[in-house]
Amino acid sequence: MTGFVSFFKRKILRIDRDRWNYQYDKGLWNGLRALDELARFSVIVGYVKFLKPGQPEVLEIGCGEGLLQQRLQSPNYGRYIGVDISDSAIARAQADGDEKCTYLVADMDVYQPAGAFDFIIFNESIYYSRHPLRTMRRLAEYLKPEGLMLVTINHHKHSDQLWEAIRPGFALVDETTTTTSKGICTCKVLSPLLVQE
Repeated sequence: MTGFVSFFKRKILRIDRDRWNYQYDKGLWNGLRALDELARFSVIVGYVKFLKPGQPEVLEIGCGEGLLQQRLQSPNYGRYIGVDISDSAIARAQADGDEKCTYLVADMDVYQPAGAFDFIIFNESIYYSRHPLRTMRRLAEYLKPEGLMLVTINHHKHSDQLWEAIRPGFALVDETTTTTSKGICTCKVLSPLLVQE
């Protein structure tokens, strides 16, 4: 019986943070550093540098180990806030951060940012929100005037439904689809629509 109780506590009752920490500690997300992820990260970096040249303020939701911040590089942002639910991922991100970075452990569905941002980025993370449109609309309130959201979603059997679910809150500014040996990913630049009361 003890084995069953241990299994139940480890696998069934494990909170999201525990599950993510376990995955990062076991190296299950190391593939994000691979060549087949280069196109997705490069598109995001390109959009940031092209659309808001200089030093924009960036909020990344679901930042993991801070790989996007590392690829964007310090001269290309004025402030970078990375948020992830995993303590383990945030500890790794902080180790590679710089003086303009702040990394925080938080749940995207309840996180309240400080300040306003030129970009809010969901890089393969909006899947994990319990209410994607509601979360994106709430966080869009922290965009500066003419601020933008960047969202990437890998193609899978539910990706079209997810894009449709968030479409009512945002206008499409631009989109890019990349194809690699790993699969297909779409990155969309979105501008929030005014919510009618």
